[in-house]
Amino acid sequence: MTSDDMPSVALSLETLRRLVEVGFAQVNGQIALLRQELEQVNAQHANLSQRVEQDRLTADVRHAALESRLDALEREAVTRSQLADRTRLIIAIVGVLVTVASAVIALIALTRG
Repeated sequence: MTSDDMPSVALSLETLRRLVEVGFAQVNGQIALLRQELEQVNAQHANLSQRVEQDRLTADVRHAALESRLDALEREAVTRSQLADRTRLIIAIVGVLVTVASAVIALIALTRG
């Protein structure tokens, strides 16, 4: 190497060093941006996870309330066969009452006449 080549090599090394520093600065900037975006995504994920958990708890409470309402309705509901039995019983009672009333009317008619 000659003394004329030394400034040229030094200049090339300085240029290379500057290019490497600029490249590292750009990479560091991109990494910082990615880190910031990742933190935002993590915050959104945490928020959505919390909302999902709240919605699940709300749904569980609502489901339990609906189950208890359904249980109460099933206990109090009248089935078709029960309704038919009640109707037959009412008809039988009304028949007996009409028969008794007819007998009372007939007795009253006999005692007056």
